[in-house]
Amino acid sequence: MKVFIDGENFRHRLAGVLTQEGLLGDYDQPFDFDVPALLELALTEIPEQISYYTSRVKQPHFDVPQEMLDRIDGIRERSRRWIAILTNQGIMVIKAGYLKVRDSTKCSHCGKKTLILQEKGVDVRLATDVVLAAAVDKVHHIVVLSSDADMIPALESARQSGATVTYLCFAEELNSAIASVSSQTLTYSRKNISDIYQGRHHE
Repeated sequence: MKVFIDGENFRHRLAGVLTQEGLLGDYDQPFDFDVPALLELALTEIPEQISYYTSRVKQPHFDVPQEMLDRIDGIRERSRRWIAILTNQGIMVIKAGYLKVRDSTKCSHCGKKTLILQEKGVDVRLATDVVLAAAVDKVHHIVVLSSDADMIPALESARQSGATVTYLCFAEELNSAIASVSSQTLTYSRKNISDIYQGRHHE
């Protein structure tokens, strides 16, 4: 069994739940979390390999407000700490895309554009690796943590190659379209997240 995780969305979900449950002071606070424990709880077996897909933070090549630069620096530092935690847990971290600054679309009310951070490239690399794992490496069981509908063709291809495809997701964000093309769907809950976090910090 190999596990493929859409990293940024997964971490955002963990941080969101822990903040809402009062276990973190705020969403941007660095935190430690036992990712393999959550996977084993949901899957009831130990994965052979866990691949976590994330992006590099790209420094803008044009003038941006200091507030945005500070935000980028904060994201870069949190990413560095988080990657170190994952690596220490034996998780393979794959930097597959970029998080970069771009203009948003015009506001329908005032016509102004704002600067936003957008991730590009992670979903394509994740989908490609899922297809290759099934078709080339002949992995029999593939687990995907991503609720991005763009993953559907890759999951269909993996199943056509003979792999069992498990869609693992946060219970509150289940994507029925992804579930429909997967061999099985498993979920983890808010309680699972908070229990694992508190267990790790009360050892």
